Order: sequence, then C-alpha cells, then structure tokens
Amino acid sequence: MESLFRTIRHIVVGVAAAAAILVPLWFVVTAFGGKYGLWTPLEAFRHVLTTAGLPGFGGGFLLPLTAALGAAALGVAILFRLVFGAKNAPGPGGYVAGVAALAVGLAPMGLVVAGGESRGDIPPIHDITTDTENPPRFTQALIDRRTQDGALNSVDYASKTNPADGRPLPAVQAEAYPGVQPILLEVEPALAYQAALSAARDLGWRVSAASEDAMMFEATDTSFWFGFKDDVVVRITPTETGARVDARSVSRVGTSDLGANAARLEAFAETLQSSVGA
Repeated sequence: MESLFRTIRHIVVGVAAAAAILVPLWFVVTAFGGKYGLWTPLEAFRHVLTTAGLPGFGGGFLLPLTAALGAAALGVAILFRLVFGAKNAPGPGGYVAGVAALAVGLAPMGLVVAGGESRGDIPPIHDITTDTENPPRFTQALIDRRTQDGALNSVDYASKTNPADGRPLPAVQAEAYPGVQPILLEVEPALAYQAALSAARDLGWRVSAASEDAMMFEATDTSFWFGFKDDVVVRITPTETGARVDARSVSRVGTSDLGANAARLEAFAETLQSSVGA
C-alpha cells in the first residue's frame, strides 16, 4: 500500500514540477517568438490569451491545470505524512513543487482579476496625442514602412472614433487620459528639440527620422513582451516664453492599446521635463 501511494505521489509531484517549469517557459517562447519573427506579435498575444485560461479572456487550460497540479502535489504530500507518519514523510521536494505550480497557476490569474476594474476603464483606442486639435503628422516614409510591416491601424486621426460608442477620439482621450497634455518648456526651441530627442533615446525609442530644421522627429518603440511596435512623432513649436512640445503615439495593430500609448507619452513628458529642469 505504501509503495503504491509513494509511486502515485512521485508521479503527481513530478508532473506538477514539470508544469511549474514548462508553462512559464512556454509563455516566454510564445512572447519572444512574436518579438523575433517566428509569428506576429498579435498572433502571439492572442495565442497566450486563448490558451492560458485567464479570467475574462475566453477559454484556456494551462494556468488552471497548473494550479490544480500544484494543489494535488501538496495534498498528496500532506496526506502521505498523515497516513504513514512523520518518520516516512516525503522530503521537501513535493512541497516545493506544489507551491511552485500553485504560484505559476494562480499568480497571473490573481493579477488579472486585481486589474480587472482598471482595464474596464480603458477605452478601445490606440492613437493618443498631446494635441487633439492639430495632432503631429507622420511622414509618408513612416506611413509606407508601417504598411510594409503589416500595420492594421491607420494614422488618419480625424477618421477615428471609439468603436464602443462612436464618440470622437479627442473626447474619448480627454476623458480617459486627462494627463496627456502639451509640454510647455521655458527654453529655446532648439534646446527643447535636442532635449526631446535625448529623452526619446533614453526611453529606448528607435529614432528613424529627425529634422532640427523642421523641429520634428519620428521614432518607434517596441514592447519587451511580444514585440508590439508603436510609432511616435514629436513636434516642437516656438512660443513667446520658450517652446511647446507635442507628441503622438500610435499602435500598429490592435483596437485597444490597453493604455500603453498614453503611458508612453506621460513617461516622455516626465523624462523631458526632468532633463531641462522644468
């Protein structure tokens, strides 16, 4: 009896340990596969969501199954100790495997549940700018490059609305992201341009076109996970007291950016203002 129970315990603990290692590895391979061209970032993102089993993101089994295996491993280890006594109790491996599998299975689901309310407040838009009346324009070269790279979203700001209710994009942005505003600096426009360019590079954006004469530059920011590419254009305008910096960030794919473009522009504003002592 003890031998059979021990064999069952080894199998359950072994499967739980394998799941604790292989499931995170699968997610990492899937995400970086999107980043490095094995498949598109959007395909990778959708595949993770449809198979993970995250609450609110459709079906899936990987995370619930991993959590169940962790609970089973812990249950078997504890039951073995209760039935056969402390002297014959299993080593710490079973407990470690169980806790690890539980953590892998439950932690992502817990984070999704905790962030569910804030996600519900994010509108399904993907084009954010500090100037909603006259948004900075992308060059034709970047527009062509977006098309060649398979971008699904246009850069025609005026035609965009909230697909959920049809409201104009400026109104939706003002309500969702009131902190995205023009950056006013009390420095010479040329200095503002150089500071903005440095801030973009400090944030890891890849600058593709820059013209100090035109007081503008373009850049692309690639996400660490999945490799989503968002394009940014920055424009500097002289003012009576210095310079105004406007920026626009647009996702290439996806109806909703989950707040990424607004967060990017807010980080850019903070970095730029800090660099000039504003």
